Amino acid sequence: MLADRVAENRSSGRDFLAGGGDMGARMRAHDWSTSPLGEPETWPQSLRTLVRLMLNAQQAMFIAWGPDLAFLYNDAYAPIFGAKHPGALGRPFAEVWSDIWEQIRPLVESTLAGEAVGYEDLLIPMERNGYREETYFTFSYTPVHDESGRVAGMFCAAMETTGKVLAERRIATERERLRELFHQAPGFIAVLRGPDHVFEIANASYYQLIGHRDIIGRPALEALPEVADQGFKELLDNVYESGEPFVGRGLRLFLRREPDSEPEERFVDFVYQPIRDAEGKVSGIFAEGSDVTEAKRAEAALRESETRLRLALDAGRLAAWESNAAEGTITTSPELNRLLGFPPDSSPSPEEIRARYFPGDRERIAAAAQAALARGERFAEGELRIIWPDGSIRWLLLRAEIKSSHEGKLGQTIGVALDITERKRAEEHQKLLINELNHRVKNTLATVQSIAAQTLRSTQDPDEVRSALEARLFALSRAHDVLTRENWEGAGLREIVVQAMEPYGGVREDRLRIGGPDVWLSPRMALALAMALQELATNAVKYGALSNETGRIGIEWQVVPGDEAPRLRLQWTESGGPPVAVPRRRGFGTRLIERSLAHDLHGEVRIHFRDGGVVCTVDAPVG
Repeated sequence: MLADRVAENRSSGRDFLAGGGDMGARMRAHDWSTSPLGEPETWPQSLRTLVRLMLNAQQAMFIAWGPDLAFLYNDAYAPIFGAKHPGALGRPFAEVWSDIWEQIRPLVESTLAGEAVGYEDLLIPMERNGYREETYFTFSYTPVHDESGRVAGMFCAAMETTGKVLAERRIATERERLRELFHQAPGFIAVLRGPDHVFEIANASYYQLIGHRDIIGRPALEALPEVADQGFKELLDNVYESGEPFVGRGLRLFLRREPDSEPEERFVDFVYQPIRDAEGKVSGIFAEGSDVTEAKRAEAALRESETRLRLALDAGRLAAWESNAAEGTITTSPELNRLLGFPPDSSPSPEEIRARYFPGDRERIAAAAQAALARGERFAEGELRIIWPDGSIRWLLLRAEIKSSHEGKLGQTIGVALDITERKRAEEHQKLLINELNHRVKNTLATVQSIAAQTLRSTQDPDEVRSALEARLFALSRAHDVLTRENWEGAGLREIVVQAMEPYGGVREDRLRIGGPDVWLSPRMALALAMALQELATNAVKYGALSNETGRIGIEWQVVPGDEAPRLRLQWTESGGPPVAVPRRRGFGTRLIERSLAHDLHGEVRIHFRDGGVVCTVDAPVG
């Protein structure tokens, strides 16, 4: 019974250790007989109260008590100990944290001297898992007094902030990387804030455009006074007030390129894009563009080069990317995702990205970059073809800064990508036009010869020959003008047919039949049909219904309703000419009509070689 009474007294003396989770249970079961603190029943009330508070707290806490600063801690503090838990319970502070004792000893001594201390995100290198690691803590050391008023120990509330500090460091690194990409962008970029359009940031290209003036923190018209009367204030005000972007192409302005120089004429392509805050209200303007002055000045002598430059400038927006060949990683941006055919907010894996590459392009670009490294060059560029999910091919121009790995191979690469698909298509179209021009010149000469021969056969009177020949050559010239007039605003279909066929109708008026309502055509459609009619007429003169004295041609059309827009259905019919045989292969003229015409009209064109003569049908939306 005496033993039961002793156990009961021991239990009642340890009520303050009740609860407290795992550490409460460990403290209740711990053998305190060898500890400088002694049995819990003998602990002073001040220590008991503090222990009860600590054990039931959610925040990481510890108490260091007595001459040896015996260590007591709660469940929330246990993860901080790592592998040292649970063996640290009751052991001296200097022993359990021997690896950091020299760093924190002055703090402990100040606390025991009665002065509370606290730190935020303090670096404390620890060896808690068998190796030294970088850790950060926000904590406070508070002196604790016993019943006599003497400082008997210290109390600590702590929070490990290692994850937060490392995350902030990563964010700062990413921000610096984006800042470098921003300043390296080939186009000029600036951000203006507020109704006064105060410059907030600008990249190197923008500073180059304005002569490296001090503009940050200054309103636009104060920083660039020479543009005050050039309409830019009105443009900025309208974008800010309406929330609608403004796009300028080849806009003329005068800027000082040197501090004391006269304003210089420049031409720029640019966009003013409104910036909205969290509530959707316009708070600023994003300005981005390119200086196209040199292209404008070279327009007359280098028309082909100017066209390529314009197509490149009008191609896709700037996209940033980063890759590491050694690690096999690729970091994309929303704009690059769009250029690759992914949703902007997606995170495609390197395997998904490489699956979009055109076969062989990845190896070719990697070889070019490796060769640049071998030559000691830091920068490289190349063209990459991308296969979109719909099967279409997109072209990207890649420009990047390259770095080598320790083995001298291609390592980290940081760069930008530009969509040059339209430029590539234009180059292919230019080749087609050159081929067509060569073909057209030959056909024109053949037509002239045929017109002359038929005119001479029809009469022997020199005056009549001269008059008829001149009239037909002038008609041919007018049809050729239709083909080459780039800025044509449109024409009626009947006019197109009449002009194209006028050189041939005089052979005998009843040989040509034209019928159908007059339809107004866009320049694209009018030009395409004029080309087709000229080609068909040329072939008819050389081989078909106009190559003899009896052949006839009918050109008839009608407009019928369509699903989205009215459709034009036109038919060219030859009869009475020489027998027609299907050619063994399609010549350039036939391919031009069936493929190029169909492409330009967004419709369908078919040529049939029937026994009675050639029949060509056109089915395309009117527009």
